[in-house]
Amino acid sequence: MINMTTAQTTVDTSIGFGLAEMAYLLHLQSTAGSQASASWLRLTEESENQEMVRAGLSSLIARGLASVTGSDVEFDERVDVVAYTMANAVRWSQLDLLLDAKGGDSVLHAESDRTKLILQPRTMMSWFALPQDPAISAEAAEAIIVRSHLNQNPGGGVRIRSGLHRSSRQMLVRKEDHGWIHALALDDVVGIEALARSDDDLTAALAAFRADERATDGN
Repeated sequence: MINMTTAQTTVDTSIGFGLAEMAYLLHLQSTAGSQASASWLRLTEESENQEMVRAGLSSLIARGLASVTGSDVEFDERVDVVAYTMANAVRWSQLDLLLDAKGGDSVLHAESDRTKLILQPRTMMSWFALPQDPAISAEAAEAIIVRSHLNQNPGGGVRIRSGLHRSSRQMLVRKEDHGWIHALALDDVVGIEALARSDDDLTAALAAFRADERATDGN
């Protein structure tokens, strides 16, 4: 698992969710944000499956993360943050952390008007979620993840997709002696490469990519 401690708050508010639990949280509100979130998490069908949704609530109750009084459901504060972010998402980013041409890991970055989450898919369709430190910008948090992966795996790469909805537009990043090589790709056609010589340059490149994507996505 990638070391993301620098992108979270000083208090450990991380939490893990299983498949049914995530389906339940996505089902809570029928919003454009929750629909986009279900698509990014590839859980659209699961979030509409009533049996799975009920199983998700039961699991949260069994773990002490939710309680029911009559028709009212109250959540652990950490669950509230995840549910709010997914229902009110205005942007998702997927960072594919590539080790080589065949394998790697991935991190999902979800942003709402008030909260930001970093989610890492784990085994058996489960997720590890942690709030992003609000003092860090979204692009700076993503730059931390990119640098951490490439410093640990200098022969690897990172592929980033971003927006409320999925698109074929990507940013590709790899490490080289003098900084970070990055390029845009559309429909797998890679554009002109540029060099980010410093960490600040890399963060600026990510900010520019996100700005361009926002214009395309209408956000």
